[in-house]
Amino acid sequence: MRPVLPATVTVIRVRHPLEGRDLRVLGWMRRLGRLELMLELPDGSKRLIPAEHTSHRDSPDPGEGAGTLGKTADLLGLSVLISALCARIQQEREQAARKPPAREDNRAACPAQSAARPGPGATAGADRPASGGRRRSRGRAAGSPDRQDAGRRTGSGGGQ
Repeated sequence: MRPVLPATVTVIRVRHPLEGRDLRVLGWMRRLGRLELMLELPDGSKRLIPAEHTSHRDSPDPGEGAGTLGKTADLLGLSVLISALCARIQQEREQAARKPPAREDNRAACPAQSAARPGPGATAGADRPASGGRRRSRGRAAGSPDRQDAGRRTGSGGGQ
């Protein structure tokens, strides 16, 4: 629906810098459900000003619901839906509160599994030293194989 616009409007918004001025209407657009007028300012520039700030009153269509959240029937239906969802959530919370607490699985705390092999970040116990024990030899490069015979050099005699 195209609004019928006058040739000029007066800015009626209290304390607006252009309050009381008659401005020429160049065009219009709807943004966020409200009518805005393209007006020519006294210096020749253009500016969008909401129609409700001017002497032109935009009469919204009754079925459109302009400036509201929605029609009354839609809002009442939404209210019923929200009430049902809230009741459902409350019922699920009450059922969860009545259930006995779940038993924890204590297999991970089994001494045989945790003492099988210490990892690189394992803490020292009474049966192992606090330090790493082995130290890298100066001759080995970083990233070389970690085998016992990797650092040995074979002689030319062929028999170790």
